Amino acid sequence: METSTFRVGDKIIHPSHGAGVVTEIKELGFFGRKSKLYYSIELLSEPGTVVMVPVKDAGKVGLRPPLSLSQLRKLWRRLRGEPNALPSDHKERYSVVRTAIEDGDVFEIADVLRDLWWKDYTVRKMTTEGKRLYAKGMRLLASEVAAIQDSDLAEAEARISETLDEQAEQE
Repeated sequence: METSTFRVGDKIIHPSHGAGVVTEIKELGFFGRKSKLYYSIELLSEPGTVVMVPVKDAGKVGLRPPLSLSQLRKLWRRLRGEPNALPSDHKERYSVVRTAIEDGDVFEIADVLRDLWWKDYTVRKMTTEGKRLYAKGMRLLASEVAAIQDSDLAEAEARISETLDEQAEQE
């Protein structure tokens, strides 16, 4: 039987769902198949919502521990950094943003969140799709920050928004 990398109580990051806590590691079998070990992960952004991930597929899925404090400082610097210009064509722009968010790399998510925020700040017009992608990126990023800092999601979102606002004040 496979061994697990994470233990019950560990904070964990799922690239599509954000931060959660391993609440259980249990053996499950479906439809007469041989049973497997699964992580039961309760999401921080959606209390009561549990995601099940096979232990042997954790690496394939992209489960990882939260950032270290030094990596968190790097994340804050990225959010305060100079924004990149997003493509002017909305289909191309949202394809770039969606890909970065779906890839689950926290630094890429921070970059596109910063860039979307900056576009909205300077142009003052974000489409419905842009707002949806911004909200998803914010939820993923805030859940990780909340997991690292032992804060709640609202506090983490506020801290991210304050950090983004600092960029505008520097201009």
